[in-house]
Amino acid sequence: MAESLALCPRCGAEKDLPLGRCGACGVVPVDAEREIALLCSTRILDVPALRAAQERIRRGEPLRPTEALRARARALLLGEEVASVTFTRGQIAGLALANLLLTPLLGYAVWFRYRTRPGPAARQALFATVPVSLFLLVALVAWRVALLTGNA
Repeated sequence: MAESLALCPRCGAEKDLPLGRCGACGVVPVDAEREIALLCSTRILDVPALRAAQERIRRGEPLRPTEALRARARALLLGEEVASVTFTRGQIAGLALANLLLTPLLGYAVWFRYRTRPGPAARQALFATVPVSLFLLVALVAWRVALLTGNA
């Protein structure tokens, strides 16, 4: 399973977004299903708990979350609580590539956006941005030194 993922509460298939359409069965969670769909994601459960839920769903067992978990899902849906944010490896790689091809300011903007939110997203943004920034700084300094010494 990926770092940030969700499960379809009907078939147990993995998907990227908890409230998005399931690629396997095509279901989009609506009404009360949105709570359960949010519960079946890394926004609330850790990966081992998701694996256990996935096995129960695939065996056809109904999910019976505690009232505390349901209340947390409702709070997230209503915007009363901020969800923990984790980027996938693909998102981190895309950010690093954007930093390299466009500007590292993108990575610092992502860091700034997530710096006060729970979860590792801000740290992951810096992980993808700082090495690119240092590489570009060293390349710029080397180029300027080469220009000044006449080696370019």
